[in-house]
Amino acid sequence: MIRPLAGHGRIIWRRNSAIAWIIRDRLTPGRGQDFGSTNLIDVAIIGAGPYGLSIAAYLRAAGVEFCIFGKPMAPWKLNMPPGMLLKSHPWSSSLYDPASSFTLRQFCAEHGISYHDSLMPLPLETFVAYGEAFQARFAPGVEPKLLSGLEPTGKAFRATFNDGNVVTARRIVLATGVHPFKYVPSVLRHLPPEVLSHSGDHGPLDRFRGKEVTVLGSGASATDLAALLHEKGVSVSLIARATELNFAVPPRAQRSLLRRLIRPLKPLVDPDSGIGSGWLLKACADAPWLIHALPEQWRLHLVGTVLGPLGHSSMRSRVVGKLPLLLGRSLESAKVICGKVHLRVATRGGTEEVLQTDHVIAATGYKVNLNQLGFLDRRLLSRIRMVENTPILSTNYESSVPGLHIVGPASASSFGPVTRFVFGAIYPSRRLAHHFSRAHGRHSTFVSKETLAATTASR
Repeated sequence: MIRPLAGHGRIIWRRNSAIAWIIRDRLTPGRGQDFGSTNLIDVAIIGAGPYGLSIAAYLRAAGVEFCIFGKPMAPWKLNMPPGMLLKSHPWSSSLYDPASSFTLRQFCAEHGISYHDSLMPLPLETFVAYGEAFQARFAPGVEPKLLSGLEPTGKAFRATFNDGNVVTARRIVLATGVHPFKYVPSVLRHLPPEVLSHSGDHGPLDRFRGKEVTVLGSGASATDLAALLHEKGVSVSLIARATELNFAVPPRAQRSLLRRLIRPLKPLVDPDSGIGSGWLLKACADAPWLIHALPEQWRLHLVGTVLGPLGHSSMRSRVVGKLPLLLGRSLESAKVICGKVHLRVATRGGTEEVLQTDHVIAATGYKVNLNQLGFLDRRLLSRIRMVENTPILSTNYESSVPGLHIVGPASASSFGPVTRFVFGAIYPSRRLAHHFSRAHGRHSTFVSKETLAATTASR
């Protein structure tokens, strides 16, 4: 017997049946699919970045009923300037489907794009194009809506979107990424947006031509932005508390005889992992369940101290000696005078300097704080157990609110630093697909209209 599933404007393929059908579309002209307030679905994935898309691919293969919402790869595509490089190696930057049938390597081969697992950097543009191609294959029904409100309703959740549409879901997977958690030092927060921005707010940098720009920070975002601005002819300087900038060690294609001889010992002495080398990072990358089992204070220490600011290896030659580096300086105050930002900084020796600039870019990273997710209803937020404003999660990525699952960087205090990397998307994808399929016993999954049409035509 065939049972229709909740969901309007969706096409459902039942694995064990030769029948496919279309649940009648409810379309509003010019607005796309219109979800009614009584529409109940099993799982709603909020976010269409690497984590959301990977989870969608796994749920689809597992036959779990779901919808995914968000603009695919939006923060990567819209909030990072062209020319930036991913800090991760290409081999550890693939999105995940259960059959590993569409890796970054395969995408590059299909499109004639130069690729090497580790000897060449991964440009932002290549990664975005790959993510969009992955979405087209594994999450073709993504709804490009933004969540504006999430509240509990009985044993489910009511999600309201920016176009006014409402969906009720038994389970929510928050895969919002890191962008909502931009951190700006308190000493800068009073500055108007005309003279202050965060490194996560930038696409093309052309608007800074003819201006003096100061980048604040010492990590990959800071050095990438400083290099890109300098190469565009912008007068740029970099301020950091660190006394020197750290860059990743460049990979080497040619090895000396000694290196070749000791190479077999490297996995025992200094093993590689998807987030860096060394036994500690290997454990963080490959055993998030072990990290989850550690005492809370140990986990928080790991998240706060492992993987400090580190620039991409190729950026050293593009930054050092090319632009002013004001290192070993802490920012004491900032104010606008006659359209210029006056930054008062203190050196390690105790002396003070006042620097003038037209614009400050705070490349000061991200700090997870669920209170910054404006769409969370206050009642819902108050029910989430937290430590240092981050959620305390079960091994199924479930918060203290049953049915509310949180993945990605927001889960770092429970699963460690791997959650900050694309590499870490495999773990919630596998775990949630297994958990949801067991919980609901579903045997249906969404396919696109195009797939159904092709299937029908082939018969």
